[in-house]
Amino acid sequence: MDKECKHGLKAGCAYCHVMIPAPTTSRPATRRRTPGARLSDKMNDRMTNLNKRLRALRQETPGSE
Repeated sequence: MDKECKHGLKAGCAYCHVMIPAPTTSRPATRRRTPGARLSDKMNDRMTNLNKRLRALRQETPGSE
């Protein structure tokens, strides 16, 4: 900060010579799985299995929609 800023201050002003704080390395907060999330996963698995069985009964190949 030896140079004058464009506003004419020898020590520099907050606009021209702002100190940027160092980035903090904090780990992201871990989220707990709720019973509702487990139930949702279980329901998704059931629906996936049901859809597979329905395709097999209709003798369709997956991905030919």
